[in-house]
Amino acid sequence: MSSSILRAHSPSPLGDGDRPRILVLLATHNGQEFLDEQLNSVLSQADVDVTVLVSDDASTDQTIPMLAQRAETDSRVALLEPGQFGSAAKNFARLVRDADITGFDAVALSDQDDIWLPGKLRRHFDILSAPRGLDGLGSYSAVSSNVTAFAPDGTRQLIVKNQTQQLADYAFESGGPGSTFLIRPEAFRLVQQQLRNPQSSANTARSHDWLIYALIRANGGRWFIDGEPTVEYRQHEDNVLGANEGWRQHLRRLAVIREGTYRADVANIVVAALEVADAKHSARLRWIATQIETNSLRSRLRLARRARHLRRRRRDQLVLAATIALGVW
Repeated sequence: MSSSILRAHSPSPLGDGDRPRILVLLATHNGQEFLDEQLNSVLSQADVDVTVLVSDDASTDQTIPMLAQRAETDSRVALLEPGQFGSAAKNFARLVRDADITGFDAVALSDQDDIWLPGKLRRHFDILSAPRGLDGLGSYSAVSSNVTAFAPDGTRQLIVKNQTQQLADYAFESGGPGSTFLIRPEAFRLVQQQLRNPQSSANTARSHDWLIYALIRANGGRWFIDGEPTVEYRQHEDNVLGANEGWRQHLRRLAVIREGTYRADVANIVVAALEVADAKHSARLRWIATQIETNSLRSRLRLARRARHLRRRRRDQLVLAATIALGVW
C-alpha cells in the first residue's frame, strides 16, 4: 500500500502577472465535425500558455489530416502516433502514460466536441494555486466543474456536479466530466504511475475521469468541484455518455445497473484505488470491497445503509440504496 504523496503542496512559483503553462490532453476519434471549434476554444484560453497533446483512435474521417495541418501551422499542437485503442478511456489512458509533463504547471483533459469558456483554465489554475484552498483547509490536487449541456435544437441545461463530496463518493462516481479536470503535476504523476504499471487494476477501468478522481481522492488529495460551469457540453448521437439527464438516460443507466456492469465498474475502481490509498481511505475501501464481494443480503443491507456516503446527490443516494438492497445491481 502506498503512502500518500498528495498531502503537501508547495505554492505555485508563478506570480499574479505570470502565465501558467498548461498541458491539455485531447483524445480524438472521427471528430472532424466539431474538432476545429473545440481546438479554437482551447487554444484561445485567456491568461495561460497552452500546449495540446493529441492521441487519435483509428479515425476514418478527416480528423487526422485536420490535426496534422494544425500541428504544422501551430507549434502549440503536438500529435502522438495514431493508434487503435477501442474506447475513449483507453485513448486517454494512452495519453496519460505517454505525456511528458516536465515544465508544466497543470494538466487538463479535453474531449473533441465541447466548447471551453475563455477563462476556464485560468480560473481553475487560480483555485489550484490557493495555498490553503478556498475553505482554508488545504490546497487542492485537482479541480473540476459543472457544465452546461447544449443540444442541436438549442436546448440548454445546467448539469450540476458540485454537490457536497462524501466520504467515498469517488468509489461510485466521477467528480464530473473529465473535460473539466485540471490536475496538479504531482497528482497527475500518481495516475500516470498506475497506468504505466501493467499489473495495476487502473488499466482495466472503463471510465478515465472516474478513475482519476478515485485515485487522487483515495491517496488523500483534496478535490474542488466548481459550481461555475466552464464547459459547453455538446449533446449529440455520438456522445459516449452524454449528460446522463432525462428519462431516457435514466432508463439506460438502470439497465446498466441491472446487468451488473455498474457493480463490476465499482469493484474495479475500488481495487484500483486501494493500490494507492492512504491509511484513512484504505480501511474504508477494504470494507466496501468486502461487501461487494460477499454480496449476501446482509452485506447488501450494510452497504445500502451507507449510501449517503457513496454518492453526492440525494436522489442518487436513494436509488443506489434501493438497487443495492434489492439485489438489482
